[in-house]
Amino acid sequence: MHKIATISRITFVFLMALLITQVSYAQEQEKLRGSIDGGVVRGKPIAIVPFKVLDGSDVEHQIHDVVAFDLNASGKFESIPVKDFLSQPSKDEEVRYKDWRFINAEILVIGEVWNIGSGKYEVQFRMYDVVRQQQIGNGRRISGLSKRDLRTAAHVISDNVYQAFTGNQGAFQSRMAFVKRTEIEYQRYRYKLMVADWDGFGAREVYASWNPILSLDWSPDRQNIAFVGFNSKGTVIKSVNLRTLEEETIAQFKGVNSAPAWSPDGKSMAYSTSRHGSPDIYIYDLISKQHSRISTHYGIDTEPSWSPRGDSFLFTSSRTGKPQIYSYNVYDQSVSRMTFEGDESANASYDAEGKQIVMVHEGGKIAIMNEDTGRLTMLTNSKFDESPSFSPNGDMVLYKTEVDYEPTLMVASSDGRVRTRLDLISGDVREPAWSPLRK
Repeated sequence: MHKIATISRITFVFLMALLITQVSYAQEQEKLRGSIDGGVVRGKPIAIVPFKVLDGSDVEHQIHDVVAFDLNASGKFESIPVKDFLSQPSKDEEVRYKDWRFINAEILVIGEVWNIGSGKYEVQFRMYDVVRQQQIGNGRRISGLSKRDLRTAAHVISDNVYQAFTGNQGAFQSRMAFVKRTEIEYQRYRYKLMVADWDGFGAREVYASWNPILSLDWSPDRQNIAFVGFNSKGTVIKSVNLRTLEEETIAQFKGVNSAPAWSPDGKSMAYSTSRHGSPDIYIYDLISKQHSRISTHYGIDTEPSWSPRGDSFLFTSSRTGKPQIYSYNVYDQSVSRMTFEGDESANASYDAEGKQIVMVHEGGKIAIMNEDTGRLTMLTNSKFDESPSFSPNGDMVLYKTEVDYEPTLMVASSDGRVRTRLDLISGDVREPAWSPLRK
């Protein structure tokens, strides 16, 4: 099992399918840490002033640090070091635009934190366009916060800034899931399905097993996570409810059961199974509990991933030899090949608008393809990158890699300019999946 867990995701998926077909087979941390690991950061210069804490409150979560990390990781902004500030206003009347023009800031964010008693806090923030010398909006108050909620408030601020200055919805209030493997004793491992904030803060366990956990996928309402596990009979597709921690078995047919993918409306789930020979794509109706076979090719069909509209899905297939990405149209049942560059592409999924496709390319690099032109943009140039998933707004990509031979979760801006290591998560981690936004 140890050897299986260390080979690449693409190789693992196809070797497992071939083998079974032939033989019938965080602890929470209080302070934010992070690092920009690649790319040339040339986003909008932004000054985020440390929020003034009133009433002598000792606020452990530094809002400035969280907002700066959020915005830097997106690649759209570049925070200016606090040591360069000429002033540190917290109120509108204290803002002097010349102080910020002098250090080439284009955006300014200021705010205050109040202790309103009974362990509750209130945060006010304001945003300014330094170039136009005007405040954006009238400011906003976030009330009824616990000390822990101050971190959530920071993500709210990040989302507001992001939308105000890019026109696109922010994704910093979203979450991530991942698998953490812990060696309990020599070569005996415990696998834990974890859920955390998008940056890895506040990780908590929602499921655990002595066998590997693979292929995580969030339900559209963020209430459930589907995954692949193992039991004495082989692979099984399950879903766990994040509130109740109750489990539901989706598919445990003889052979390979893999790669679950929720439909955008949450009413069905696509997956792959070799119950009738070579792996094919099936759709499970979550209401009627019926399984419908979609593909019948002699090649390996696996890793389905729905388009945002729900009218098609991508999947990986070996029908022309090595794995490539194909698209299945739900309405006319037609199949079209999507990728032609390189020897292999796999594990593909759409962005929120259905215009970009992220994938693992050439066995261990992350690439984005424009669906209309077919043009590939390489995000990484490693041999160890896998499990990519878009942020809910499509502007970032979460993936697993290795740094100095240690498993690491990274986020790359979708233009490939910035790569950010998520240092709040450590250990033997894998299978990251980015959640949708809360509706």
